[in-house]
Amino acid sequence: MKKLIVLLLAAALMLGACSSQPLPTAEPTPERTEAQATPSPAPQPTAPPPEVEKLAAEFPFEYPSLTALYPQDGEKGYEIVLDHPEVTAALIEACDAWMAGVSEYCGRQFKAYYGDCVWGGSSETRVPAWQVLAAAALSCETPAEFISMLPALVTPSVGVIADGEERMNFEFALTPKTPQEAFPLSARVGDPIPSAFFTSTYLLTIYDEAGEVIENNGTLPELSEQITFPFEERYDFNDCWYDDRDGGARRHTGTDILCPEGTPELACVDGTILAVGGGEGTGNYVVLEGADGTQYHYYHMVEVSQLAAPGDEVKRGDPIGLAGNTGNSTANHLHIAIIAPSGVYVNPYPYLVDAENI
Repeated sequence: MKKLIVLLLAAALMLGACSSQPLPTAEPTPERTEAQATPSPAPQPTAPPPEVEKLAAEFPFEYPSLTALYPQDGEKGYEIVLDHPEVTAALIEACDAWMAGVSEYCGRQFKAYYGDCVWGGSSETRVPAWQVLAAAALSCETPAEFISMLPALVTPSVGVIADGEERMNFEFALTPKTPQEAFPLSARVGDPIPSAFFTSTYLLTIYDEAGEVIENNGTLPELSEQITFPFEERYDFNDCWYDDRDGGARRHTGTDILCPEGTPELACVDGTILAVGGGEGTGNYVVLEGADGTQYHYYHMVEVSQLAAPGDEVKRGDPIGLAGNTGNSTANHLHIAIIAPSGVYVNPYPYLVDAENI
């Protein structure tokens, strides 16, 4: 009987020990949050996209084979590039190599930024005309200085083309600038017109792609608007377009109108004054731009004009300067030159003949 009691007590103690342990429970199921339900987007670049203008300007480029721009010592003139075609050939080759390098450089920067993208060139990419390259080179002292000017001779651009594969497809172009864009006139009163501007517009007008003289009568391209006569009185003038000047060293690319010193010169179109200054050849000058981008140059004024300033808006017949005999001139007169938006001279004579009087 005692054994039975002991066994019952032992069983009771074991049951009590078991009941003191916590019952196992199921692990709680975490709630599904929105962040876990939707994958996080890929991190976006914090820097702005590359700018092709800055990339073209900063592209480090060396061209060791361009060892010299000028095969002879002495004064640098456009005759050098005409007499030595190997010089212009080297300039074109150097520019072409620079443009190819710029495209590769910009492509690497865009691919680093956008990741999976396609980079290609455009048919709009062209080497500037040899006349513009020569003008730039003649304004430089060293080949390195010429290379540093190349970004200023073209306009870089990049377009996006859809390729249907959800990736960026870029088309890169380097478009040649006109002389007006590549060698802009100064907005500061009194400055001369850049020599590279003169050289490029002259070479484009007088010489073809092969460097041969163009027999140009000056009638093309045509002006888009009729001009008015640049004086109140209709002074006499002759057609002196393409006449020899400086002993046959150059061709005349304007029209001369003889008149008394101090005669007011009038705006021949509505437009904007681009520049007012003075130079060794032009004397004191004013440049007027019409609505279509055509430039009208007035040279040899008696003084730097006090009647017009860069940025002024003028109307036909407004006085913009006073006639004189400054610069490369032998008599009081107005030399008026007209430069089309493409950068070539237009013969003013037929337009002056048909010009309306104020």
